[in-house]
This record gives sequence, structure tokens and C-alpha cells, in this order.
Amino acid sequence: MAESKTNVVKMTETDAATVIAAALRSGTLKLPYATAFSQELSKALVSGSYETIVRHDKVPVQEVLDGRLMSQFALPARADGLYLLSLFAVLTEGVSKDTLADLRLTAATE
Repeated sequence: MAESKTNVVKMTETDAATVIAAALRSGTLKLPYATAFSQELSKALVSGSYETIVRHDKVPVQEVLDGRLMSQFALPARADGLYLLSLFAVLTEGVSKDTLADLRLTAATE
């Protein structure tokens, strides 16, 4: 079946930004990479060492806390930025009637 070209579920940029901001403030929307990084840092505080993201080196957790490994913060931040941009794009570009119907069918079968 050919997909309808008219997107029916669509937000303005202002509405999309407002929804995302409200969801972040309320805790409804969590940034996946920052959450994972926070969990890893909590584990590191217990063990005393942190395994770096890229090279998988074990370093004293204090080096991360002192800001000597800023790349460990930048990588999750960039990933979460892409996540937010993707969410914003989906909300502002909208979803077609056919895609929405497919989503409903998929949700109903799970």
C-alpha cells in the first residue's frame, strides 16, 4: 500500500520544544546516554576505578571527578544531543496516517 504523503500528527517547532522541555523537567523523558554514564560513574565510585568509554582503560575515579577526562562527559552529551534532535525532528515533521495506523497495529500485537 502506498503511504500517504500528508503528515497528520505534527507539531510546530515551539510546541515540540515546549513538550520536550516539559518532559525533561518532569523526568518523564530521560537522556539515555547521560543516564547510562551516571550509572557507570556510580559503580566507579564504589570500585574506585572507572573504565573509559573509548579505550577501556581503568583509571582512578578521582581523575574523572577532577575533570581530567572531559571526553568522558562529552561523548554521552553528544549522543544525547543527537537523541534530542531526532526527537525534535520527528515531532515537527510529523507522522502520516498510514504510519500511525501501522504503529497502532504494532502496539496492539505486543
